[in-house]
Amino acid sequence: MKGRLKKTLVRFLCLVLTFIFLGGISFGVSGSTRYFAGDAEAYYQSLLDAGFPADYATYLTELHLLHPNWSFTPLQITQENSTYTWNYIIEQETTDPELNLIHSSSTYEAYRHPLNPTLYDSGYYQASTAAVKYFMDPRNFLNETDIFQFYDLSSAAGISADEVQAVLQGTFMENRLLENGKSFTDTFLEIGNELSINPVYLAVKARQEQGVEGLSPVISGKCGTLLNEYYQNKTQTSDQGNSVLTPTSGYTSEQLLALDGYYNLYNIKASGNGLFTIYYNAMVRAQSGTDAMSEAWGGSPAWNTLWKSAYGGAYTIKNSFIDRYQNTIYLQKFNVDSRAADRNFWGQYMQNVTGAMTEARTLYSAFASCGVLDGPCSFLIPVYDGMPKAVSPDPANGKCSYLAPATQKYAYSVFWAEPFLDISESALYTTRECYAGDLLPLRGIVSHSYGVSGIEYRWDDGEWLSLSGNDQFDTRLPIDFAENSTHILTIRATAAYDHSDSAKKSSYHVLCAVIYVNVLPTPEIEVTLQNGSNSQTVNHTLGTPFSLPVCEEQDFIGWYGSDGTFFPSGGAPIPRLNTTYTALYAKFEQLSGAALHFHSTSNHLRFYAAIEREAFELLSTLPSPAIHFFATVTDAHGTQTKAVVASEQIDIAFDTEWQILSAETPPLEGARLNEQFSMNFYALFSYSDGSVQAILPHGIYCTRSATDVASTALSDPDAAYSADTIARLEQILSDANA
Repeated sequence: MKGRLKKTLVRFLCLVLTFIFLGGISFGVSGSTRYFAGDAEAYYQSLLDAGFPADYATYLTELHLLHPNWSFTPLQITQENSTYTWNYIIEQETTDPELNLIHSSSTYEAYRHPLNPTLYDSGYYQASTAAVKYFMDPRNFLNETDIFQFYDLSSAAGISADEVQAVLQGTFMENRLLENGKSFTDTFLEIGNELSINPVYLAVKARQEQGVEGLSPVISGKCGTLLNEYYQNKTQTSDQGNSVLTPTSGYTSEQLLALDGYYNLYNIKASGNGLFTIYYNAMVRAQSGTDAMSEAWGGSPAWNTLWKSAYGGAYTIKNSFIDRYQNTIYLQKFNVDSRAADRNFWGQYMQNVTGAMTEARTLYSAFASCGVLDGPCSFLIPVYDGMPKAVSPDPANGKCSYLAPATQKYAYSVFWAEPFLDISESALYTTRECYAGDLLPLRGIVSHSYGVSGIEYRWDDGEWLSLSGNDQFDTRLPIDFAENSTHILTIRATAAYDHSDSAKKSSYHVLCAVIYVNVLPTPEIEVTLQNGSNSQTVNHTLGTPFSLPVCEEQDFIGWYGSDGTFFPSGGAPIPRLNTTYTALYAKFEQLSGAALHFHSTSNHLRFYAAIEREAFELLSTLPSPAIHFFATVTDAHGTQTKAVVASEQIDIAFDTEWQILSAETPPLEGARLNEQFSMNFYALFSYSDGSVQAILPHGIYCTRSATDVASTALSDPDAAYSADTIARLEQILSDANA
């Protein structure tokens, strides 16, 4: 694809294209220009009216064009509490060195605090202030993938089993039944509906915390035994090389073994410095369980089954987070809503500074995997006063692919041939004026880092429809809208990669173009039919098919349009301006006999046909050749197609000038000089509607040999041949009789 696109682009790099937009809002973002008009401009304005800054509104309008069922609500952090400005939030999130951590792998070195070498929490360093700003700045993540960290988790309405199952696919939870005999899918659905928590989010949370294989001790039921082994052996490092940091005193075997039989599916309270502390805190939390369920669970609140862990953990998330103004993944990581003032900043679900991004990508993949990205999704997005004008940069400058914004993990470009000529590495915005009932041509190629599996289009807020099943499109869309109306045509491509692959987590759809279509009243044009001396002119609606008459007269070959088109009898052109269609006739004759043609070292038979020169030259002026000639030569060895040559010779044996056509046999020598050859000519007419018609000439089809022609020529008393020609003719007869 890339090579093919490159070849195409070279032809157009010298073109400078300028678009003049009338009305609407035009502005630049990240090196490309968005232009919002009509309903898109109204939507952009509604975001501004709701309280979103202009840079937010730009990205969100583009997302709305991709997914019109998505809705966005600003969470006005500073308006709720004037103290909570951007700088204040960042200060609070960076004061405690353990509040935001980054994994110790060298892959993430750019995100570490430059002055704090302390290793925390089983292999994590303090994140730098620049890293905190980057992960907290919502503007970095207003793309199709990363925006799911702002997905509102407080509603379970409309979630299907397929969506939950998509998250669990390939994990230990996919086919496993819990203690009550129910699947994880059914469990998450039931819990979500009862507690008003999104079931997909619960599945994502379990997958995020326990991984694909689910081998963590906190869901094994035997974590107490492992803790006791650590304690008895004073283990400091696990077999996998992770810091365990077991204390030397303060616990008993009885106390630790009593933690067997408990489960903590969501890793609630699983924090601390070293695996021993992390596991211990998780099990103590599971042991204390959910007090509100104690009576329903037979007098014990403990999470002593996986099901109770799933329910009790969800209950905790709801009461500790969702009901306390932490109903998005972002707010669970960065607890910045001042309405939760009693626990702001410290009441955060995870220490990993990347947690909101990475969990959002898992949630996004769940939606993409089961094809529900175009369904209703609500997003609650923080807005801070005092934010820097420029988006907070990625400390790794995109070189850490795993933590770069999804839109930086790929590149794409669009080459447009119609309805405009342009090349762009982002979506193109333009306005077109069309007539009701007209056709809008669309032709181009999309190039993407991961390839393109298909291209779709949508009018206004309608359904997405297929434009192409690959990376190229060439079609004409009907303008089936009322006169004096305006519409938005949105075109997007689908990346050709497995969106469930955790290694990519890139946006699944990319916006190719937004075309604002103004539908004008359809004017009438004049269509004239000219057939010899007969002429008729009628009024016709522009942009609609016009039915040409059926003509069965001899030598009729088609209707020639003054607009440079050529149509067959009964064709249906769509004229764009006043047009005259002239009935075109052409006599096409095959000439009798054959001639010998001498090359320097070989002899050939040459056969002839002729077509009226006027028609031939007229058809030759069309944008693409409308007429091609072929000849088939038949001999003792079979039939083969030969090239036809149009000569400049004019034959005045008829009443008008003729275009002479000729074709030759293969070289003739030895026994082949006596071999009989015949040749049939035919013309192939190509019409503007894509149809093709073959026409055979009038005339006599004859059979000749080289010796026949040579004998006839030498016996003609009126012929005046040169001495060289006579010698060649005599040599042919001599060679044939040898």
